[in-house]
Amino acid sequence: MKLIVRWQPLALWGIALLGFLLRIYGLDWDQGNSFHPDERQILFHVTALSWPKSFAQFLDPISSPLNPHFFAYGSFPLYLLAWLGSVLVHISPTLGTFAHLTLVGRVLSAIFDSGTVLLTGWLGLLLMRDDAAGDRFCWYVALLAAALVAFIPFQLQLSHFYAVDTMLLFFVTLTVLGCVALVNTNRPLRFALVIGLGYGLGLATKFSAAPLAVPLLVAALLRWYRRDFFSAFGSLVLAAAATIFVFLVAEPYALLDLPNFVQQVSEQGNLARGMLDLPYVRQFAGTIPYLYEAQNMLLWGLGVFLALAACVGLVWLLWRAWRREAGLWAVLLCWVVVYGAITGSFYVKFMRYMLPVYPFLTLMAASGLVAFAHYCWDGATRATARVAPTIFVKNPASWIIALVLAGTIFQGLALLNVYSTPNTRVQASRWMYSHLARGSVLTYEQWDDPLPVAVDGHDPSEFMQATYFDANRQPATGLDLYGDDTLAKARQLATLLPTLNAITMASDRLDKSIPRLPLRYPLTIRYYQLLFGGQLGFHLAAHFENHPHLFGIMLDDSGADESYSVFDRPTVRIFVREDPYPYTSEQLLRKLLQGVQ
Repeated sequence: MKLIVRWQPLALWGIALLGFLLRIYGLDWDQGNSFHPDERQILFHVTALSWPKSFAQFLDPISSPLNPHFFAYGSFPLYLLAWLGSVLVHISPTLGTFAHLTLVGRVLSAIFDSGTVLLTGWLGLLLMRDDAAGDRFCWYVALLAAALVAFIPFQLQLSHFYAVDTMLLFFVTLTVLGCVALVNTNRPLRFALVIGLGYGLGLATKFSAAPLAVPLLVAALLRWYRRDFFSAFGSLVLAAAATIFVFLVAEPYALLDLPNFVQQVSEQGNLARGMLDLPYVRQFAGTIPYLYEAQNMLLWGLGVFLALAACVGLVWLLWRAWRREAGLWAVLLCWVVVYGAITGSFYVKFMRYMLPVYPFLTLMAASGLVAFAHYCWDGATRATARVAPTIFVKNPASWIIALVLAGTIFQGLALLNVYSTPNTRVQASRWMYSHLARGSVLTYEQWDDPLPVAVDGHDPSEFMQATYFDANRQPATGLDLYGDDTLAKARQLATLLPTLNAITMASDRLDKSIPRLPLRYPLTIRYYQLLFGGQLGFHLAAHFENHPHLFGIMLDDSGADESYSVFDRPTVRIFVREDPYPYTSEQLLRKLLQGVQ
């Protein structure tokens, strides 16, 4: 009977389980080819880790095999996967291979993101129970928010990569939950330790968790206002001490290899602010801060319906804060505003940078929807609110709630459906093995992956990658299209193209980002115009793309941020040489330079 009466906790756990099942669907989406560069980089460092032979070696940052010498991300994700791999290898040696360890990491990513679903529901309960008017509806908000987070398209996608984003989100959510609980709890030491654990592991996952100091400070101030100064100050000090301790345990070489740590973290900060000119961030040239992130979050990250509801919920909460009625929501609000203001100002605007605000915006949307439904009740309905679930049945506002939930589920499942078909690079590789002659000379674009990949027993060595000497007279493969436009680059293209049988484009990252810099790349833009127009002696022989789709409805996300599609479902093109080849190198050079200054 207790289980029947208290069905809500079981429903919350059921939603988290459903979220986990969704997140492990199609987990081997790249068939062991490691198409995600960040995931690949992490796995390279994980497989290089080993335990020091002595404590003295552990303390030596140069010789210690436990030092990853890699601080673009924190060390905790590396150590966690390496430890888990060392355990699994005793069960079966094959589990320690690069490909199997990648799958293990993706399962971890799915587990952490499913944990975020649970934490979101729990956080909803804490926030609503603090408000006397909202206490009656706390489970509605908790379950609605958890269900929405379970189907958020971007979280479903990131759970398929071991690239620390879902792990960071879990620790951010845990820390904010601890801050909310700290305000009113009779056991402040317990939740101070929870905050220290979440904050410390968040920093050891990615240093971008640093602004969590703001909600911690706000929580301490609220506890001082509601309780007493000494309790608030003691909790703040304990949480800070626990954070430092946990961080140094999970990432010891942040201290032992401090100069390298500071240098790499500074480089990541300079990269985010646009102070480092690297090819893979040139896609953001000309993009507008805040607006670019908001657009991608609206259309693809949260999904249209949830993002609109979150926007309304955020405005409603800001209005309540202005009237000093926000209560515990002030902790969430300060995190969303401060983190969003800092991250939204960056030159580099990868969608994953804004992930740490997703569950909190979802909570604002859920609370706003339920509050609107409550507002629409008539007096008679309010009188029976404690026992009648008419909020979701007879209330016209329930249709809005159903629309937001159904829309989010649709976009989430449409995104998930891309994993029901082979990766576009795998499809392209199969086409190449069956349509191109063995020994054909191919080329690809540098800063992207070469094709084909190993699949169905075939090996890329069946073809030859064109080799040439670069500006330093060193042998190189792939077209250096991100290189500066010079006359030497034009001559190199004109000389190389007649020797090729096919040009492969494993994604559209270059042909989309380079045209954003017309003054820098007039020659390369001209090259793409001629290639796509069939005027370089090559024709488009094969084209592969895979967009989110469900029930015959396709969502064209070609205008989304590059990182939303370039890893797990890029647009792939294969251009094949015409026979006989119609141009000489001199003719090609004149074509490439025509009208180019």
